[in-house]
Amino acid sequence: MPGTPTSAPPARGAGDAWEWDLDQEWLDAASLRTLAAEDAARYGDPDDGVPAFFDDDRFADEELLAMRGPVSGWDLALLSSIDPATLSPEGRVEFLRRAQQVEALAASRTAAGLVAAAGVDASDSMADRHATMEVALVRRVGEGAAASAIATARALHVEFPSFRAALAAGEVSEWHCRVLVSETAHVTDPDTITALQDRLLPKAKRKTPTEFRRDVRTAVADLDAQREAQRVARARAGRYVSCRQLPDGLGYLGIVSDWPTISAMHQVIDARGRALQTARGGAKAVKDGDDDALADACRADAFAATVLGTPQQDGSVVFDPADIPVSLTLVMDLPTLRGEADRHALLDGEPIPARIARDYAGVAATWRRAVTDPVTGHLLDYGRDQYLPDKLRDYVLARDHCRQPGCTARSPKRLQMDHALPFPEGETSAGNCGGCCNRHHPLKTAGYLDIENSKADGSATFLTRWGQRISIPPRPFLHDAADWAPPRTPATSEPVEPRPPGPPTAPGGDVHPPSRDPDSPPF
Repeated sequence: MPGTPTSAPPARGAGDAWEWDLDQEWLDAASLRTLAAEDAARYGDPDDGVPAFFDDDRFADEELLAMRGPVSGWDLALLSSIDPATLSPEGRVEFLRRAQQVEALAASRTAAGLVAAAGVDASDSMADRHATMEVALVRRVGEGAAASAIATARALHVEFPSFRAALAAGEVSEWHCRVLVSETAHVTDPDTITALQDRLLPKAKRKTPTEFRRDVRTAVADLDAQREAQRVARARAGRYVSCRQLPDGLGYLGIVSDWPTISAMHQVIDARGRALQTARGGAKAVKDGDDDALADACRADAFAATVLGTPQQDGSVVFDPADIPVSLTLVMDLPTLRGEADRHALLDGEPIPARIARDYAGVAATWRRAVTDPVTGHLLDYGRDQYLPDKLRDYVLARDHCRQPGCTARSPKRLQMDHALPFPEGETSAGNCGGCCNRHHPLKTAGYLDIENSKADGSATFLTRWGQRISIPPRPFLHDAADWAPPRTPATSEPVEPRPPGPPTAPGGDVHPPSRDPDSPPF
């Protein structure tokens, strides 16, 4: 950029009522001056090598914010040079407004990058899954989030170019665009899509994403009414039940169905919950500290009794949670089980507090022995409960889950045992085999990814067709050794003797894991 004189930019007005009329080139240069001054202060003598015109202090931060025109990449440099705590309330509002515009501009550039990387064609499902996996690894997000981002970017570039331009100008947010794409995914008619864009863009510029969502649904109902019945039928066919674990030993069960059915179910559960709350003492019991008498807790228990309880002749339902016929995997170290330590345990892979784990362990009908290395926490042995089916597969899938970086699949129903070096060239052993989910295993088979340097502790090197190379460390089965790293003294930086998780030491000394073949689990 050509040098900018130190004189003030052109202005018009008189007296104290200044109104700046600035061109974008001057404003870009002002931002560059600030950035260069910061770099000089950070990396060298601020008085050495900085041109004189970088010392222009005649404009306050709030004036620079007010003088800015359309959002550009230089705004990030300007915002980085300003401490918002020093601004007036009006200045802070302008700072946040400009930061929001910069965020939208960055989102538009990310969308362009996603389209360049993944393409606009989603017809090849295997190639699309591969692109989703690569983007998830680059952005360090889940594949669901990566797929959503790719879909939004494609729609902005193909179907909603006006929204893409508004995003780049900071007039709408990334959330507005996500709402638009998700709520119109089933609309296929090009003329309808154009009409939706023309109607909705002015609304998106002045409403929150939540308000905008209702506008999108209304517009779709108006402009695509002929296909409304088909959409409703497809949506009803997609009703489902979902289940997932939550922190602290809890879980979530949800059902998606037509609204009359859901409303009727809720009314029944609500009525039974209120009856249960009355039986437990109502508001007085809550006031006395009985959390089981809370309304939401009573509704949850009434729901569980409705599904799992035994109906009686008088219409009542008998339900004892201890009688639930379910199999769970509880993992804890021996000191925690004995109450000598309070390290977290795992309930079907989710961490839970030691006290809760001991409560669950007290009613366990069967046990499975899991031996972990006392220092690294890596799985050494995965014992049996009533029987030992496919012992190598059980061991490998318990040790690894899915080895694809970022994948959270760990249910045995979704996991397959993969040979890093394909069979028969590669042997069937703990060293050459690893867990891979039913989404990523086909990608490996199709050559979109590969695994090298597979070892018996579960470590390997993950390679993708786009050239990403990721080291897969052994997965701590119970306790991560990094969480118990020895502290260092500032003076000597020598490690202090660690207190490793795992079984307690024997009276005579250290814990010694059993000797074993390094390529085989110790069955």
